[in-house]
Amino acid sequence: MKKIAIITAAMLLSAAAWAQTAPKQQPEPPGPVPIPAAPQLPYHFDTQITGANGEQFGNVSAVALRPNGNLLVFNRNPAIMMVEYDPTGTKQLRVFNPIIAMNPHALRVDPHGNIWVSDSFLNVIFKLNPNGDVIRMFGVRGENAAWDDTKWNGMFNQPLDIAFDKDDNFYVVQSHGGTSPPADCTFCATYDIPQVRNSKPRGVFVHPPAIPGGDPRVMKFDKDGKFLASASLAHADGLLPVIHSVVVAPNGDIWVGDRASTKIVVYDKDLKPKSEIQVGNLTCGFYKDATGQLWMSTGRHGMVLKMGWDGKVQGWFGKHGDVRDSHDVGEGHYMAVSKDQKMIFMSDSVLAKVHRIVHN
Repeated sequence: MKKIAIITAAMLLSAAAWAQTAPKQQPEPPGPVPIPAAPQLPYHFDTQITGANGEQFGNVSAVALRPNGNLLVFNRNPAIMMVEYDPTGTKQLRVFNPIIAMNPHALRVDPHGNIWVSDSFLNVIFKLNPNGDVIRMFGVRGENAAWDDTKWNGMFNQPLDIAFDKDDNFYVVQSHGGTSPPADCTFCATYDIPQVRNSKPRGVFVHPPAIPGGDPRVMKFDKDGKFLASASLAHADGLLPVIHSVVVAPNGDIWVGDRASTKIVVYDKDLKPKSEIQVGNLTCGFYKDATGQLWMSTGRHGMVLKMGWDGKVQGWFGKHGDVRDSHDVGEGHYMAVSKDQKMIFMSDSVLAKVHRIVHN
C-alpha cells in the first residue's frame, strides 16, 4: 500500500512539473481597446440567437453560411452542437451532429457546399457533405506528435481554422497556445495547465507527446488531403502564439492571423513569407464575403472590421463587454456576412450567443 502511495505521489509531482514547465501562451495586449482610425459602420445590433430546442448554447465557437444563405452555428453544448437557421437567423431549421467534437472550433463551408469543422482538443478536422454527414476525417483523433520537417506525421496540434483556394487545396492553421480546454467533463479529459488545475476540474489531465499548441503553423493540403507545404509561426521568445484564422486573398496569397500580436502574416500560395501587416486589433476571425470583401472579428476587442486587401481598416462596429443580457461582445470569435452585406453574424465564445448585426 505504501509503495502504491509513493508511485501515485510521484505521478502527481511529475504531472504538476509537466504543467509548470510547459511553454506559456503569449498574452493579449493590455489596456483599453484600440478604436480604428476609420468610420463606424452603419449597422445596429438586433435580437440575439442564444440556443435551440429549448437549450442554451454553450460558448459559440463559429458561424458560417451555406450557399443558400442559411446560417450554421457551431457551439459547445454537446446536445445542440450544430444548428441550422434560415438566412435571417430567426427560424431554427434543424439540430444535427450532437457531440461531433470535444472542443468545437472552426466551421467553414467550401465552394462546393461541404461543411468543415475542427476539434481543437482531439486534433481532428471533419469534412461533411452539405447534408451534414461526415465523409472524411483528417488528423489522428486524440493524438499529436512532435513536428518533423521531412514529412507530415499525419497529426494536427490544436487545429483552429481552415480556408480553401480556387483549386480546392485547403489550408489549416494550428496552435491555441496550449489553452482553450473543453468544458469540464465534456468527455472528462482536459489540458494540464495552471489555470485549469486552479479550477479543480473533474476530468483527468492529459499529457500528450507534444505540448498542446506547441507547434504554431500554417499547412497546405491538396483536395484529397495530401500534405503539400507548411510554414512555422513560432515566436523567437518561446511564448506560444494563438494562430487563429486563415483566409485566401483574391490574388492567391494566404493571410494568417497571429491574434495576440494583432498582426496578419502574408504568404504566397506555396507558403513562402511575403509580408506582415500590423492591424492594431486582435486578428481573431477572417471572413471573405460573396463579393470578395474582407472582414475580421477582433476577439475580446469586441468589434467587426471591414477591411481592404491592403490590410487597411475601412470601418468598424461593436463594443467589448461582459454583460450577457446586453449587446456586449465578450469575444467575437468568428463571423459571417450575408451576400448583400445587410446582415452580419458574430459568434461569441465568452457570452455564449450569436450576435445579429443588421444594416441601418
